[in-house]
Amino acid sequence: MKGIIMTKRLLKTGVLCFGFFMLIACQNRQELTADQIVQKAIEAHGGKENWDTLEALEFDKKTTLFFEDGTIEKATNQHQYFTLRPEVKGSIRDLNYNGMSRFDYRRNAIWITENDSVRPVTDPAEQMKMTNSFFAAFHVACKPFDLIDENTTLNYSGETEVNGRLCHTIDVSYTNDGPDADKWSYFIDTKTFEVIANKVVLTDHTSLIENLTFDTSTDFKFNAHRKSYRLNAEGEKTYLRAEYFYSNFKVTYR
Repeated sequence: MKGIIMTKRLLKTGVLCFGFFMLIACQNRQELTADQIVQKAIEAHGGKENWDTLEALEFDKKTTLFFEDGTIEKATNQHQYFTLRPEVKGSIRDLNYNGMSRFDYRRNAIWITENDSVRPVTDPAEQMKMTNSFFAAFHVACKPFDLIDENTTLNYSGETEVNGRLCHTIDVSYTNDGPDADKWSYFIDTKTFEVIANKVVLTDHTSLIENLTFDTSTDFKFNAHRKSYRLNAEGEKTYLRAEYFYSNFKVTYR
């Protein structure tokens, strides 16, 4: 009888200790601020010091867009080149084109090169569309390094499980956001601090983009394979909207 009582005490003590350490672990995770979590993510993906001395980044990107029934809407194969310093500029080249098809951005101006012909984009609507396309690609490449900025506000909104991995959820807003601005959230693994997904809520739909594998061929951990899903009002995946593959990364330092 005495042995049974002792066993029960040990089991009870063990459960209490396990619960205590789990509580401490949860408290330690929750004590991190949104800024601290993102800073840890930046270190996990290559570090602020490396990023601050990065002059140029280039890579190939294959994109496939899908209709809701699973058929392919569009497929592209691009080479993207970005200079970060002393100013943001770069080019996006179509690798599927037999000749030369590229557009360059520099100082709020766009040039299109097709074979041996170069022309500036002067139509305001076309210029805005191509500028938005350039910076959308640029900002994707800069994550998570540009999440800490004077124009961003980070908010911690708890832990979420994504593909079986427990993640910190960081909501990001920007200084110039209006009432209809896109709403961004990033999911950062609580152990590795890898950014494994992000969600964007737009006026007409919500998307979840999962970062499935990473490229580690440089000093950085960049996305190598991503999938984008449309979500319904309950936050459930409805269909695969896009798939992305990134390769041939090259970095240049100052």
